Amino acid sequence: MTNTQSVQPFCNAKILVERQAPLGRLIINNEEKRNAMSLDMWQAIPDAIEQLDKDDTIHVIVITGAGNTAFVSGADISEFDEVRGDTKSATFYDDMNAEAYRAIRNAKKPTIALIQGFCMGGGFGLAAACDLRLSNDTGKFGIPAGKLGVGYPTDAIEDIVHLVGPANAKEIYLTAKLYTAQDALRIGFLNECFDNDEFAEKTERYCQTVSRLAPLSAQYHKAGINRAIGQRDCVDMQKLRAMASLCFDSQDYAEGRKAFMEKRAPHFVGK
Repeated sequence: MTNTQSVQPFCNAKILVERQAPLGRLIINNEEKRNAMSLDMWQAIPDAIEQLDKDDTIHVIVITGAGNTAFVSGADISEFDEVRGDTKSATFYDDMNAEAYRAIRNAKKPTIALIQGFCMGGGFGLAAACDLRLSNDTGKFGIPAGKLGVGYPTDAIEDIVHLVGPANAKEIYLTAKLYTAQDALRIGFLNECFDNDEFAEKTERYCQTVSRLAPLSAQYHKAGINRAIGQRDCVDMQKLRAMASLCFDSQDYAEGRKAFMEKRAPHFVGK
């Protein structure tokens, strides 16, 4: 059963949160600028992610862009003179970038980026901070930082290296080339690429599949994988062991065993 609530803005109407349990959606809503990210949009993301992460009815956090022409086309360059014009302001801006990436990376729940059209610069970083990435054939990927003379946030670089490896990461940054969705799938950035006419149906099915699994198991496995690859801010081994124990002590573990014996689909609640 779904639990639909109204879409909520965070800080401004360009970062929206939509709850339709068990899925929660964070929507980048700046369609007239191909969902380019302004400073206040970056600042709104951690709070939006936290609200979804704390909601017990939400099992998966989906991040997407409004419309079908862009996930996020990058940072809003029109405000750079004001918010990124010198070292002091650029450092603050990058810190806000890092906080947004960190909020997504460290969310307890699985995060899935749904990508249509442009996924460039900061958008590439947002998608890289997610656990899973799905695109349709219109996806366009790249980091043009070298064309602007800017330095990309260090922790975002690490996310991308973890995903595609150092050789591919160097090509992404040192050529500033544009990748197709098939290119992004080939280098390991994407998990799936769907035909345009099947995108809505297949991504919904994919997200629902993830959401139906035991939430405590998903949270533990996500944390364990992040630690295994040396992800920033990963949980320590003692916390991981406690998370594993919580799985075995949970109602969901009892439900999983019972459902298996009764040859039916389990109904997990995250407790």
